[in-house]
Amino acid sequence: MIDWQKLIRALLGKPEPDREDLKPYGTISSEQMAIIIANKLDEIGSSADIYLPDKRCKVYRKQDVISYSGLTEIASLKYIPETHDCDDFAAKAYGLFAGLVWTNNHAMNFIIDETGTFYFIEPQNKRLSQKLEGAQGNAIRFMIGR
Repeated sequence: MIDWQKLIRALLGKPEPDREDLKPYGTISSEQMAIIIANKLDEIGSSADIYLPDKRCKVYRKQDVISYSGLTEIASLKYIPETHDCDDFAAKAYGLFAGLVWTNNHAMNFIIDETGTFYFIEPQNKRLSQKLEGAQGNAIRFMIGR
């Protein structure tokens, strides 16, 4: 039997989807997310412009994020200065599931997990952290939620 969807994708030159979407654990209100983010900003001594586009914001299980094949694919890409660098990695993760963070030195991502804990995500190596580290900078410029 012919798999028509696969044939049409091949004829159009579109890749076969090989990963499932990361499923959120649930949602919290944008007000709750704003409070969690504001507390994180206070903790690191930074201020930032925050944009939360939806009334309900997605939260994820930390372990699901770590094991997500989409994040693994992003981390496996080659770093090329000025061509495919931190903002490109962060944009890819933002497109799939994570919020976007720009610091004074770096672009990366963030999630809120199912316990309400804030995590920075370094999409270049899949590392989740509750603090900014080293070259990631020391002040957040802006954040865009998902």
